[in-house]
Amino acid sequence: MMRNIRKAIVALTAFFAVALFSQASATASLGLAAPASCESLAFLSLPYTTITSAQSVAAGAFVPPRGAPPARGAPPAETYRNLPAFCRVTATVKPTSDSNIKMEVWMPATGWKGAFEGNGSAGIGGAIPYNAIAGSLRAGYATAGSDTGHEGDSSYALEHPEKVIDFGDRAGHEMTVKAKAIIRTHYGKDPDFSFINGCGGSAQTAQLAAQKYPTDYDAIAVTGFSDKTHHIFHQMWMWDATHKGEASYIPAEKFTVLHSAVVKACDALDGVNDGVLEDPRQCKFDPEEIQCTGADGPSCLTAPQVEAVRKIYAGPRNPFTHQQIFPGPQRGSELTWHRFVNGQRPFDLAADFFKYFVFKDPNWDHKKRPVNFHSDVALADRPENLVVNARNPDIKEFVKRGGKLLMWEGWNDTSIPPGAAIDYYNSIVATIGAKSAKDSVRLFMAPGKLHCGWEGSHGTFDVGAELKRWVETGKAPDRIVISGVAEGNVVRTRPLWPYPQVATYAGMGSTNDAANLTCNTPK
Repeated sequence: MMRNIRKAIVALTAFFAVALFSQASATASLGLAAPASCESLAFLSLPYTTITSAQSVAAGAFVPPRGAPPARGAPPAETYRNLPAFCRVTATVKPTSDSNIKMEVWMPATGWKGAFEGNGSAGIGGAIPYNAIAGSLRAGYATAGSDTGHEGDSSYALEHPEKVIDFGDRAGHEMTVKAKAIIRTHYGKDPDFSFINGCGGSAQTAQLAAQKYPTDYDAIAVTGFSDKTHHIFHQMWMWDATHKGEASYIPAEKFTVLHSAVVKACDALDGVNDGVLEDPRQCKFDPEEIQCTGADGPSCLTAPQVEAVRKIYAGPRNPFTHQQIFPGPQRGSELTWHRFVNGQRPFDLAADFFKYFVFKDPNWDHKKRPVNFHSDVALADRPENLVVNARNPDIKEFVKRGGKLLMWEGWNDTSIPPGAAIDYYNSIVATIGAKSAKDSVRLFMAPGKLHCGWEGSHGTFDVGAELKRWVETGKAPDRIVISGVAEGNVVRTRPLWPYPQVATYAGMGSTNDAANLTCNTPK
């Protein structure tokens, strides 16, 4: 009896051994590795990388670690709810002796779509973008984000050139490479599709991938983008324009008056009065039209205020050569100007840039030493500052391997005015050729759209799905429909066509329905 049982056990053991060997052989023949448990990833060895934790997280809410700085645009101590169960891996990457890049990789426990979405850190970085990676996880993607190699403000830039390089592009690249290795180990296969979708500071991370690391991603989407981070003088320029003297200051409520006047003057230029300027460049509104005829009042601008508004529209220029340093905000964007002009000091991102990058002086005082829009441009142009830019329009290698770049910009973006992205797009077309650009690069201009998601917008779309369709079919999007949502309901749909085309009302039906808008190219 016992002998028969032992024979049966031996037979079963042999059977399962053969089965496991066959499965392993089949996996190996397909170029796949056996999946690794979440907790076992703590022992994964990667170049100059320390895995600091690997843990399974139950479905529900996630609260970032105590003391973790919030990503720009995310409220402090944010709790991310309605998350699926996932594997969370944290790591520290040190490609140089002065580097200290913190990163996290989140991978769905079930329902993985087979894709990887990378995320940059908004603004000046300095924080894990939990808000972004939580959104990617909810969408079914394996995802990652880093703090770009530092925590907090830009003070790290003083006497730490390697950290500046980390912030510029190295942290984003290292995060991507390490995340893919972790994903491959956990799932036993590489992602079928890798993309990055960035706005503002994270758009710089995304765009640099196309320029310097063409194999990192199959597709890239950017919005709120500037190729010349070191020339974002406009935020300081706006504050300067309204603080030239006491008479130049514009109270926040007057920007509503100004915006209403702009809409009244130019809204109908696109064929319909819907509160949105389809192409603000067609609007020639002069703030003098609402200049006070007598004493100052709440519904008009004084002469010094009119001059300040004109200066803001024009954007920063060299006072001697009159050369444009950076584009100014478009007409129609006035409702967000108060963020940059109504504080007691210049906007923090602009002030930090001048303090730590341009002047390299932690004690710099904008009142004692105002910005000089002539000589200080040369200081900003020093080689060590250029590493934070994404200026190179030559993305031939990215395009050659089938990479796709989707740019979609908001006409009402004041944080980074859209003229910067238009200039960069035109430089790409001139560099790689119109044919390559038509197949692999698209720019869409969105009326009414502000900066990144936390400012709100007139709509959005499934960026990941659009990029994947483009890569798989090879057909560039000729039309994108964005949906505006209020209280969980779609209240507006609007078509976007590739720049320079714009939407025009067909003359019948609701202007909130994309079906009633047609394509037009401005003269």
